[in-house]
Amino acid sequence: MLLKMKPRWEPIFFVFLATWMTALSVTRYSIPEEMERGSVVANLASDLGLDVSELAQREVKLDTVHNKKYLEINKRTGELYIVEKMDRESLCHGKTLSCFVKLDVIIKSPLRIFNIELEIIDINDNAPHFRMDRVELDVSESATPGERFSLPNALDPDVGANTISTYKLSQSDHFTIDIHSGSDGTKYVDLVLTKALDREQHAVHNLMLTAVDGGVPARSGSASIIVRVLDTNDNAPQFDRSVYSLNMSENSPIGILVTKLNATDADEGSNAEITYSFTLYTSEKTQEMFDLNSKTGEISVKGTIDFEDMKIFEMHIEAKDNGPVPLSSQCRVTLHITDMNDNYPEITIKSLKNTVKEDIPVGTVIALVGVSDRDTGDNGKVNLTINKNLPFLLNKSSDYHYELLVSEPLDREMIPEYEITLVVTDGGTPPLSDNETIIVHLLDVNDNAPHFPQTFYTISVTENNSPGALLSSITALDPDLHENQYLVYFIIEKEIANTSMSMLFSINPENGNLYALKTFDYEIEKEFLFHIEARDSGVPPLSSNVTVHIIIMDQNDNTPLIVSPWRAHGSVVEEKIPRSTDKGTLIAKVIAIDTDSVHNSRITYQFLQNTDATLFSLDQYNGEIRTMRMFSYRDSRHQRLVVIAKDNGEPSLSATVTIKLSTVETALKTYADLTEVPLEYDIFSDLNLYLVIGLGSVSFLLLITILVTIVLKCQKAKPSKAAPPCRNSVISERNSTIADSTLVSNDAYWYSLFLAETRKGKLVVRQPVPKGARYIVSSIPRSTGLTETSDSAASTLQEMEEGSVVANLATDLGLDVKTLIKRKVRLDVIANKKYLDINKEKGELFILEKIDREYLCPAKTTCFLKMEVIVENPVRIFYIELEITDINDNNPHFRRDVIHLDISESTSAGERFSVSNAVDSDVGSNSVKTYYLSESEHFDIEIQSGRDGSKFADLILKKALDREIQAVHNLILTAVDGGVPARSGTASIIVRVVDANDNAPKFDKDSYIINVTENSPIGSLVVKLNATDLDEGSNSDITYSFSLYTSEKAQETFSLSPDTGEIRVKEMINYEDFRIYDMEIIAKDKCPNQLSGQCKLTLMVTDMNDNHPEISIKSFSSPVKEDIAVGTVIAVVSVSDKDSGENGQIDIHISDELPFTLKESSDNYYELVVSEPLDREKVPEYDITFSVTDRGKPPLSDNETMTLELLDINDNVPQFPQSFYTIQVVENNAPGALLSSLTAHDPDLHENQYLVYFIIEKEIANTSMSMLFSINPENGNLYALKTFDYEIEKEFLFHIEARDSGVPPLSSNVTVHIIIMDQNDNTPLIVSPWRAHGSVVEEKIPRSTDKGTLIAKVIAIDTDSVHNSRITYQFLQNTDATLFSLDQYNGEIRTMRMFSYRDSRHQRLVVIAKDNGEPSLSATVTIKLSTVETALKTYADLTEVPLEYDIFSDLNLYLVIGLGSVSFLLLITILVTIVLKCQKAKPSKAAPPCRNSVISERNSTIADSTLVSNDAYWYSLFLAETRKGKLVVRQPVPKGARYIVSSIPRCTGLTETSDSAASTLQASTTTSSSSS
Repeated sequence: MLLKMKPRWEPIFFVFLATWMTALSVTRYSIPEEMERGSVVANLASDLGLDVSELAQREVKLDTVHNKKYLEINKRTGELYIVEKMDRESLCHGKTLSCFVKLDVIIKSPLRIFNIELEIIDINDNAPHFRMDRVELDVSESATPGERFSLPNALDPDVGANTISTYKLSQSDHFTIDIHSGSDGTKYVDLVLTKALDREQHAVHNLMLTAVDGGVPARSGSASIIVRVLDTNDNAPQFDRSVYSLNMSENSPIGILVTKLNATDADEGSNAEITYSFTLYTSEKTQEMFDLNSKTGEISVKGTIDFEDMKIFEMHIEAKDNGPVPLSSQCRVTLHITDMNDNYPEITIKSLKNTVKEDIPVGTVIALVGVSDRDTGDNGKVNLTINKNLPFLLNKSSDYHYELLVSEPLDREMIPEYEITLVVTDGGTPPLSDNETIIVHLLDVNDNAPHFPQTFYTISVTENNSPGALLSSITALDPDLHENQYLVYFIIEKEIANTSMSMLFSINPENGNLYALKTFDYEIEKEFLFHIEARDSGVPPLSSNVTVHIIIMDQNDNTPLIVSPWRAHGSVVEEKIPRSTDKGTLIAKVIAIDTDSVHNSRITYQFLQNTDATLFSLDQYNGEIRTMRMFSYRDSRHQRLVVIAKDNGEPSLSATVTIKLSTVETALKTYADLTEVPLEYDIFSDLNLYLVIGLGSVSFLLLITILVTIVLKCQKAKPSKAAPPCRNSVISERNSTIADSTLVSNDAYWYSLFLAETRKGKLVVRQPVPKGARYIVSSIPRSTGLTETSDSAASTLQEMEEGSVVANLATDLGLDVKTLIKRKVRLDVIANKKYLDINKEKGELFILEKIDREYLCPAKTTCFLKMEVIVENPVRIFYIELEITDINDNNPHFRRDVIHLDISESTSAGERFSVSNAVDSDVGSNSVKTYYLSESEHFDIEIQSGRDGSKFADLILKKALDREIQAVHNLILTAVDGGVPARSGTASIIVRVVDANDNAPKFDKDSYIINVTENSPIGSLVVKLNATDLDEGSNSDITYSFSLYTSEKAQETFSLSPDTGEIRVKEMINYEDFRIYDMEIIAKDKCPNQLSGQCKLTLMVTDMNDNHPEISIKSFSSPVKEDIAVGTVIAVVSVSDKDSGENGQIDIHISDELPFTLKESSDNYYELVVSEPLDREKVPEYDITFSVTDRGKPPLSDNETMTLELLDINDNVPQFPQSFYTIQVVENNAPGALLSSLTAHDPDLHENQYLVYFIIEKEIANTSMSMLFSINPENGNLYALKTFDYEIEKEFLFHIEARDSGVPPLSSNVTVHIIIMDQNDNTPLIVSPWRAHGSVVEEKIPRSTDKGTLIAKVIAIDTDSVHNSRITYQFLQNTDATLFSLDQYNGEIRTMRMFSYRDSRHQRLVVIAKDNGEPSLSATVTIKLSTVETALKTYADLTEVPLEYDIFSDLNLYLVIGLGSVSFLLLITILVTIVLKCQKAKPSKAAPPCRNSVISERNSTIADSTLVSNDAYWYSLFLAETRKGKLVVRQPVPKGARYIVSSIPRCTGLTETSDSAASTLQASTTTSSSSS
């Protein structure tokens, strides 16, 4: 292919050629970058002295070291031309001035290598550019002219004159630039401030920075610089006004807005953020009443504003910005309070008679009342009224005093006390009111006679009552109190049948309880009528009486008496009746009488015992005993009847009678004729006998079963552990409680308890029960009544001593001293505690307790104590005002003992600072007069007066502060009052000097030179820089950063911690890329107006052995023939290492086991030479690994593996795996069947390996082997051409040859032995017993043949080989398998037993003869045997008698049935017993309650003489049981919400329950038994 070359670029082409030894010469060329494709660099053929015509034949090629292929050689002309444009900046990174491309020209036949270096010269093809198109700078407006700011330098990939030459800045009044050069010649630029900035005039400055290179023509790049002016706190906040005057109503809601102050600051950011606060001139009282929002300036109400406490509030507000050195301004807010009607009028009870008799005269004064109101004007005018229509009225005695008079007659029984509510209302809008309730108790007079609730009492009394039993409580009521209410009861005497009522009845004179003095009998006396009188204890006494009617109630106390049939006491009535008595015949009649009343005398009759319940009946009402049927022969001749007669009482009483009946035969003979024929018992037949026996057996078994079941079922269960309730118990489900003399009930019964307890002098109180509509009525002794609480006295400071006389009130008020005690003169101090009192003997007003003016009037210049002198009989009130004058008894004191001030060190002299003013409780000249400050060269004070005359002190800075010299100033401020002698108080002022950012950070050194090893681990520490700042706080917190002068490569390679100043490795450091890194580090503080310091850091990179040596295969010949000559060069390799020194020195080697060696042809070039003969069949290819190792520490290595393939030559003969082959062929094979595969192996390749197989001819019995066998010439497969027969030919022997296709060909042969194997292809032939083809062999044998007799012998032959000709015999068919046996090896058939008469006369045997082949072949023979009788008679005698199977008789059948029945019954009995025995007993239930228990669904409790119930019945039970000396106890019933109320003798306590059965009352029925 012809390539048209461009003309050479010759104007700047320089050739440096040195003629050295071949392979050591280096040829150098120089060309500019960016040459067009196809441009010719040089003519290599001419420069290197090569023949152009041989270049193509010698396979000349160009190898570019470490670069892509930018150049190529024209093999036709020998010229070196450009294939792809070369960019110097891409080829040689960094700012290196020289850039070389290394090339190798390799020529074969013979092998020569030429080294070429091509220098790339830079052209100005790149314009300067900045890393950032937009640079933003923040410059404080406080920055001074001349301050410098780093700008990012521009970048230009070009070098030399083509790189950046200068910078230019757009026009600006405030900024200029300063250009300087780095150590590597790089141009850097700084922005310099030429004129001070003012953010308020110009906040942003937009500049343009242009970078220009030195190329021709020149290229440039620009960047926009935006300078933002940072605010400095140079403007103080300003209020809209300096003084604010506002009005506000008192009692304004808490949180309501008063006003919103507004201050503005011309600064921005935190310098413009304003915080509002109260100054120290604002009193604590004002700060407690109002809240100031520090963010918004809103003043809101914090406490309750009271016009009466303070009328004017003055506030001093300070607005301070949040700048580092805050500036502030102040304003004053005056708040005038408007009075509101917010004070309720007050009522004072001056005098009160709270207890008067109910007959007090109308017009009597019972109370003196005073009214007042703290408000003024209409708000302070008051009016007093009574809120109800009561028998009282108010009489106004003065402007603020009223008399309470009785206006109507009073009655204690109608209204025992009066709650008089006095309502006072002021004249404000809206009006306010208050009330005071006074209670007037009326004392009782005896003006009411006792009266009974009823005029007539009817009392029912059951007969047989106990003497002394309570019949009733007859109580009268007297509405009077105390002795007028205490009643005495007695019976008005009256005689009935010469018997006085006082002998029959008795009444308790205190409570009216009526008792019976004897036992009454209803059958004797049935009623009584008498009177009872009640008389009170008043003077004079009053009385009344009531009629009482006593009715005696009958009780079932008489037992029925049986009058018929009559019998002696306890004897039995005997009667005789004929046995022929008809049904319904009256046998006897029982008659009983009862002397009780009608109800209790009703008698019913019942059988208590009856011999035969089917024979007699008893009428329960008339007592007639009649027969229910006729007597039969089975009935007993003697009948016993026990009849019980019971009355209808509660409990019922009874009597019994025993009647013994005997039956007699009357007119026996005749009767016998009329009677039925007696039953004949001896009439049983055999059948009946069997039936009776069967019935008896069944009955007996049934009886046994029942008895066993009963025995098992009647086993006792284990008793329950739960104990039954005690006897005499009552269970109730009603919920009532009485405990500790306290009653809970809604029942009217308890009212009687209330009356009884009050008569005993106890106080009965009712209280509500929680969670229920009930009350607790408690009985409390009256002596424990409620007592009033007393107020504790407060101690006060004294100005005048206790007992000092203030004035003589008697003289000043014109009162007679002698009448002061009689007229009950007293002193009332209004709204204050009682500091003074009146000496009633002298009429002097004296000090009772020390008076402190500051305590009484804490915020007033004048102090008055208001008092009232009240004199009775007649009532007069005198008003007194006592002025308390001040004395200098209090020292001035500051609100805070220690005052902390924070003042910036940048504060200018003359600045003022508010400090807390001193407070003095005294007033007037005794208050604070002046202040003194301790000696200080920096501070002084200025004293000012407030509008109320109070003194304030301002702290003034007279000399500038420096925190670094003195951080804290301790001052003492003293306040002195104007009293005589003067008093003083001090406060400590601690001035903390707040730091201003006036010190820039400084590094320990201005420049650092640090050595760093290349490939240092990422994250490893390089150096830790340290800069210090003399300031404190955030002004001394330093942040480290790279300046813009630090290259991007350095910032990419190293990281700088902004907090610690640690420089660490960020990316891998490569000595071969960069050997020196220059950095500039800036340390800035964290103040808003930042100050900074710089240092320079030079990092020197130390070379490390970090580059692995490299291997380059320059020439390699593969494949080569295996018979290549020793010493032939097959490869040329070059080695290189980017490291320097010993790290760049390289050693190369290969494995010693390879048949090759390395020879150095020139520096870093090596030839691979064959050192030993090669054999492809042993090693078809070689993996040659070149290992290269440098001499660094530690050494690094690399390797390159190339594969050398060997070409084959025909130097190996074909080889068979075996020298002799034996092949077995089964006879009867198919013609063409594969016999075996005979394969030879040739280790050569390709045609030298391809083999041809053939049979070496040999004749056997005039037959050629090729007619018997055939072989495939390609793969050596051997085939049979005919079918072989083992019986004819048994083996063959011949040779086979294998020949390869090489030149010349090589061959070898092998012997083959063919063995013919026998196959089972011949069927056995049966030769004995002989028979015609397919016919049956028939034989006859005598029937008497013995066991083991030979019957026949089968013989078969087989023409196959020994294994296949082995024959075995088996029966294929046998009529009777028990009769004949066959020997499987010799074919003998013998009898196994003698013939019997049952055996068939004809036997058919089929015998099969099988060979041992696989598969086996067989032949069969059929033998038909016939038995013949020889000496038949004799044979018959010898035969066995056949077995008779039907040998069962009827007796056997019955025995089997009987045995089965007995076994079945026994099994049933056992099963029933087991089932019953295995049943588990059920757990026992809780034992029933003890006898004499009453169970009811009520819940009642009586414990320790305490009753809980709503039912009066239970109370009567309680009283009855307790009178008997028993203890009534409540016990819970298991598993139920019920209780048992048990009556137990007190002397025995709780006892165990007895085992007696319990009888239970249910509903209203009670059951008991009483035997006669």
